[in-house]
Amino acid sequence: MDAEESAQSASADVPGPAAAWAGDGAAGLGSVQVGGGVTERPRMAKRYRLGTAATLVAGGALAAAAVVATGSGPSPSGAAKPAVVSSSQLQDQAMRALWRTKPVEQLFPATVAIGSQYVRLGVAGAAGCEVLPKDFVTDLAEAAPETKCVKVLRATYTDITQTVFATVGIVVIDGSAEDREKVWRNWTPDRDSRRPELMPDVFPVPGTAAATWTDQQRTVWNSQSSLDGSYLVYVVSAFADGRPGTMDGQLRVGTVKSLNADSPPVQAALGLSQSFAAQFDEAGKKQ
Repeated sequence: MDAEESAQSASADVPGPAAAWAGDGAAGLGSVQVGGGVTERPRMAKRYRLGTAATLVAGGALAAAAVVATGSGPSPSGAAKPAVVSSSQLQDQAMRALWRTKPVEQLFPATVAIGSQYVRLGVAGAAGCEVLPKDFVTDLAEAAPETKCVKVLRATYTDITQTVFATVGIVVIDGSAEDREKVWRNWTPDRDSRRPELMPDVFPVPGTAAATWTDQQRTVWNSQSSLDGSYLVYVVSAFADGRPGTMDGQLRVGTVKSLNADSPPVQAALGLSQSFAAQFDEAGKKQ
């Protein structure tokens, strides 16, 4: 399958609302059949299940406004006044809910242009945090104690020349605002990119050029946190021609040619991780 066919088939890799990602990690998008089985795309935007999440967030804002409006007036004798929810708390709640309320095709766009143009090949089902290397989870806990991984969302891309494959992962993180901020402050992307024990697995997409992509072909990885620490984005990339990946010792030292700054997998890992993390930062400014 060439890049043009991949771009055409990418429109079929996100099922309709009935198969949206479930909060409990149900298979929803787990069995991806790109280019087959879907003949017409539904008009309704696809979101992770929790179909009323956006309504709940909006409703929460209205309820808070009502509390603020009535809380200053006299209360019935003996009746406790309802707690007032601040605008910053509402903004934080909305930010943390983005992975459920934002359409899947906005979280993982069909195409991403960051110098090179990347085409989405497929989206995986929402997974538990056990898909991450144990050392990754341990490092996250050390960087930001009192936080925890909730879900891992993944999609695989290729550039239009099919030179590289790249799996983009979004780690959803829970915890107080203060605790989550430590993810952004204490996570060390540059140092961690040289640690092979932290490198996540790839997501091979059935029915595409990346169907047989394996972990043994991984070249490099990178990661970036959103500014509020609710989302930690990682990207694992490799050459798409099936060549063996970077050996652990080579990754630690970083001196092989495939790890140079101008290497296509390196550019994909860095550029995509920054781009996907930035989408959450931009969304936070609009809340």
